[in-house]
Amino acid sequence: MKSRINNLIKWRWLIALIAFILCLIFKLHGSSMGMYNTFLPTVTDQKEADKYSVIGTDRAIRTDEWAVQIPTFFSQYYNDYNIMSKQMSVGAENMILDYFAPVKSIVTLGKPLNWGYLFFGNEVGLSWYWCGQLILLFMTAFELFMILTNRCVKASVFGSFMIALSPCIQWWFLPHMPIVFLYGVALFDIGYYFFTAKNKWIRWLMTIIAGPIVLGFALSIFPSCQVPVAIIVVVLLIMCLIRDKQSIEFSPKQWYRIAIPMVFVCISMGYFIINYSNDLMAEMNTVYPGKRVSVGGDNSITDLFTALSSIFLPYRDINVANNSEASTFIQFAPFFIVLFPKIARFYREKDDRDLLVGKAIFIMILVQIVFMCAGFTTILSQITFFKYINRMKIPYGWLAVIFTVWCIYAIWKYKGQMFKKWEKILYPCLFGGVYCTFITDELTQYVSAKYILAEIVLFVFILISAMLQFRKLTSCLIIGVMCIAGITVNPIRHGISPITNHPISQFIESTSKNEPDAKWIAVDVNFTLNNFIMANGAQVVNGTNFLPDFDKWKLLDKANLYEESWNRYAHQLVTIVDDSTSVALEQNDSIHVYLNVEDLKKMDIEYVFTQTDISSQIAEHNMECDEVFEQDGYHVYQISYN
Repeated sequence: MKSRINNLIKWRWLIALIAFILCLIFKLHGSSMGMYNTFLPTVTDQKEADKYSVIGTDRAIRTDEWAVQIPTFFSQYYNDYNIMSKQMSVGAENMILDYFAPVKSIVTLGKPLNWGYLFFGNEVGLSWYWCGQLILLFMTAFELFMILTNRCVKASVFGSFMIALSPCIQWWFLPHMPIVFLYGVALFDIGYYFFTAKNKWIRWLMTIIAGPIVLGFALSIFPSCQVPVAIIVVVLLIMCLIRDKQSIEFSPKQWYRIAIPMVFVCISMGYFIINYSNDLMAEMNTVYPGKRVSVGGDNSITDLFTALSSIFLPYRDINVANNSEASTFIQFAPFFIVLFPKIARFYREKDDRDLLVGKAIFIMILVQIVFMCAGFTTILSQITFFKYINRMKIPYGWLAVIFTVWCIYAIWKYKGQMFKKWEKILYPCLFGGVYCTFITDELTQYVSAKYILAEIVLFVFILISAMLQFRKLTSCLIIGVMCIAGITVNPIRHGISPITNHPISQFIESTSKNEPDAKWIAVDVNFTLNNFIMANGAQVVNGTNFLPDFDKWKLLDKANLYEESWNRYAHQLVTIVDDSTSVALEQNDSIHVYLNVEDLKKMDIEYVFTQTDISSQIAEHNMECDEVFEQDGYHVYQISYN
């Protein structure tokens, strides 16, 4: 049995590659794009539609994924993967800044998950992106924990599940946040093997991929997670290299191995900054999210613990906020924070260099807690770059998982000698008692108290088994919990028929092929359908904009009366009116444009996608309006101007 496990570990990357290829062959992914079928139930090919759903439930709440990222990426197929695109606006949007959509550029070397789109198109590209990210989350996390725990296989296996299948990662999967953690962990792994690998080919492999991955991390523009992840990765890497300094294979004569990735990053970033710095500054100067300054202090002590609702989210929608916002990492950091001084004292007596790593994690997690619960001064927040971190709860949860795994390893390493047997049972029970104080009326309205208590008992049992050295049981329990909480969040799907397999899809695509420059506008429909139009190849002027569409607002708001509303990342609802054009802010990321009918001509709109009959309203303004398509209550009108 042990030899089989050793073979699995030895050939893990080959096994992962085979699994990845199989996913591509079957065109599997976990997108919730099936939600489009609720808007557009009529399909062109029923057999294709029937093959789409494999297992699981589409998640309406994950609009960032199925209604923004997927259409944005798909639209690039019709834009020939150029960096600048007019598929979602009047002026050109920078697609590197739009969730880093697939583009033909040197910077795409830093985004290997996008390569599938460039090589194989949307259907295989989506599978490449989705399955590649999930597999790499497991693989890179496993390497991370193998390094941190000195190759403790069991801790590394359940640790990889705690990262890859965490509710937080799964409910936020794809758009921007998980990719930051993936790149961060990959950089740690690459950095460690860069300096310690004994095989020459591995050293050169790390040298070659280091530059692109640094570039990819830098351009995964989500500073709320990037800043803490970068700090954590650098500190952990330094501590592990100090701990394992006898294993370092790097010498000053190999300076060129550092120079190669540095030159690549400098050239690539220089190219991006020289050519697109204006777009980057425009994004940083938006009202939302660019100008936010965080000083912390907006979390409570309960936010340091795994939310008791997290396990149940795949099976029942939360009664406050939404499932994505309510999701957390499943971790036991508060328990081990209390025990750490005793663990540290024992390791100090043993003169064990592993303590360097444990101390570093402990200090960083305390800094995060101070920021979350007490807050920083404005000056301190600016100096530390914590001003960009408006979601510290997420990177805290990620570091809390790392701390949990390291502490379990630290106890196992010396067979729990630092604790008496009664302590190994009492402390987890006390931890469970603390958890019981978090049971509120709001929580019991969401899930029955008996299920909440069962969850707490399960957590206590996991900690007792870990403290008592039941390694297989601990590993199986943690993996089981992660599968329950994370594996069913996203569905398993085949192909992309919810976007392409509708009569309206084919009408949009064929019309756009014949009239590639024709501009569309979506009126009085859900914003998700605005983006559906661009996913099928048309240029829609009110798609989701990551950057303000200055060309459009110069036409519609010359005096900048509504700049506070439109200068942001925004979904754009449009209603045609006879009054002057105005813009109303509905949410931080959503605006409602009340568009004067005459302004259709300013934007040279040719097609209107809508649920309402606008023909008489258009005719009153000396324009011709012909209905050219209808499906499921949605109409397409062609406008011509006299």
